[in-house]
Amino acid sequence: MQSSSEKSGISIPPSAVIATIATIYFTKKTWHGMPRWLKKHINASDADKENKTEGTDSSENGDFDLSNPSTIFEKAKLMLDLVDQKIDDVMPDHLPNTKILASLLGTVHLYEEMETSIPHHREKFYREVSEGDVSKQDLCGLVQKMEYADWAYDDHRADLKDKLEKMSFDLLRFDQSTEPGRVGHYIAINHVEKVVLIGLKGTSTISDVLTDIMGDGADYYLESPFDENYTSKQIRAHEGILTAALTMADETQKLIEKLFLPCKYRVLITGHSLGAGTACLLGLLLRSRISALRGDCKEYLEVFAFAPPPVLNYDAALACAPFITSVVNNSDIVPRMSLPNLVTLHKLFLKVHHKQEEKGLLASPYALAKDLIKVDDEFIMPYEELSDFYKEIHKNEDVRGEDSLFVPGRVIVLCPIGEEREKGEDKSSKDAVDDFLGVIGNGSMEMLKRVEPYLSLFADHLGASYIAHLKAASKDCESTTV
Repeated sequence: MQSSSEKSGISIPPSAVIATIATIYFTKKTWHGMPRWLKKHINASDADKENKTEGTDSSENGDFDLSNPSTIFEKAKLMLDLVDQKIDDVMPDHLPNTKILASLLGTVHLYEEMETSIPHHREKFYREVSEGDVSKQDLCGLVQKMEYADWAYDDHRADLKDKLEKMSFDLLRFDQSTEPGRVGHYIAINHVEKVVLIGLKGTSTISDVLTDIMGDGADYYLESPFDENYTSKQIRAHEGILTAALTMADETQKLIEKLFLPCKYRVLITGHSLGAGTACLLGLLLRSRISALRGDCKEYLEVFAFAPPPVLNYDAALACAPFITSVVNNSDIVPRMSLPNLVTLHKLFLKVHHKQEEKGLLASPYALAKDLIKVDDEFIMPYEELSDFYKEIHKNEDVRGEDSLFVPGRVIVLCPIGEEREKGEDKSSKDAVDDFLGVIGNGSMEMLKRVEPYLSLFADHLGASYIAHLKAASKDCESTTV
């Protein structure tokens, strides 16, 4: 009996059948794995798009709508192109990538050498450039608030609900849906302490990464000044994170203004990383929109931001001190990821490269990587010369420049109290930190105006590291408040 294909004279090879089935299968898997916001855009008809835009009012704030993927990728590309341009202005065209990598490894080695050979230099430096050590009162309760921020990463509603109930909170809202310009979050209420808790999730999806990447400064005009010390209605903020904060403000403003504040409930906003940056800008927006939060109820809103990226212009960042407390853990790279800091870091790479040339240390990156944990007496440059390098860089800086964004509010920076080790001792052989101290100041402190390229710069960003180091810094402090 002949098949229909044979009768028609068409021959379909088995490989084509397999390829077709595989294509359908992987297309289906790709569709199911595609972010919801992208599916929504693909499904939208031209008529729907016209209906969405028809009747919308133009405003001086421009477009903060990130529902269109082409807009998202265009903004991300613009930011990456700007970074490339700034770095290209610093690094010579003839310098190959292998030499840049070698200078990076040499820079890390220099910092690790100083940490081992001059163990208290950073502790001394942090104290010199800050307002002083953090009081025990400032440290009280920070561990618990960091845990609240960490809970926003929970994927399962039941797990989060159990944790909150142990702290006398009832879970009101659990939203893990993310898209560019929107962050996952939860809202809970404690009727005993009369506290509303908003926990904002940090980066954990591709959508979150896109929000992070859209880091160019965007001008935004507030409804009212958010603080008596900042009379302007204009701020400049990280565009992607500002968009996420605007979304949260739109969704929570009426609830806070019409229900929680009249009932004398305090609002506590906390977050880690992307969630921390969103928490800062959300607090600012709520104070701008709700007059009571700038008047009789101004003590009813507090923001605790852990590992926030630089998100706000200089004057606005400093004016947030009455209601925002930001915490930076050791050499965490995220709170130092501003465009000026990246430029400074590449200038340091270039200086280290010249030192490597002078000393004949242009080994392969592989050889330099093996030497990262070695301790010897050979500094590629003295500590004093490195300090002078930073002083020269910052001598003519413009903190109000359009590329300059800062960590908002009162800023607590944690720093290890070092312990001397024997020469040649492997860093991984024992814990060289007995304790942590905290210093306090604002987002323009010198240690935040540079990337500190220690080996721990990524590990220090993790929530678990924040909790451990906060416990070490506040071990003699007991908090009785939410």
